[in-house]
Amino acid sequence: MKAVIDTGTMITLSGTCLMNVFKAFVKTNHVDLLISSTVAEESVWRPISNKRFALNAARIKYAINKKTVQMIPMNSQISDLQQKILNLANNCFFTQGRAMKIIQTGEAEALALAKLYNAKALFIDERTTRSLIENPARLKQVLERRQDNEVSTNQQNINTIKSMFPNLLMVRSVDLIATAFEQELFDHELEHGKLELEAALYAAKYNGCAVSEKEIQDYLQAYFNKK
Repeated sequence: MKAVIDTGTMITLSGTCLMNVFKAFVKTNHVDLLISSTVAEESVWRPISNKRFALNAARIKYAINKKTVQMIPMNSQISDLQQKILNLANNCFFTQGRAMKIIQTGEAEALALAKLYNAKALFIDERTTRSLIENPARLKQVLERRQDNEVSTNQQNINTIKSMFPNLLMVRSVDLIATAFEQELFDHELEHGKLELEAALYAAKYNGCAVSEKEIQDYLQAYFNKK
């Protein structure tokens, strides 16, 4: 399966010290995993010079060097599609007559890669981008709560961007961790127990993955109720 991974997910996995689990997941599930040059810049080359973040960046750099993920250099085709996605996405929702900027350059570049390389999945922890593709009506409600104001939409732009990714599967780091646990890929990292799975899921949450406590409990019940 071909997939693209976003900055946040790489940082979450390196920050939780689960890179070995991540590598086992990629290998076991035959994932041809791509990252954009922007992701590499944001998660490796920029933070590696900062002592606070250097170890996480070094873990990601190692995964790139070992071909666990393949870096795709920026080119005009990616750049043009990235800009199109940015323009569409950031002109979907409006409040007080102003367009709301809801996605960043890196997320748009990841989506552009997914489109150009016919990826089946996008590994992304950021909630807004996932909601834009999966459930824009729900995203509108969330934006209204955040703004405490009415939000209007450009439905044509929403429909256009959704039509660009009709079957793209959105995968969070917690989804990856739960699947890896079910496939018994925690070997050499953690024991195969409820405490370990719960700890790994909460570590992902506290390292930036958008997941609720209820969702974590649902993961635990879905697996351990089978026993």
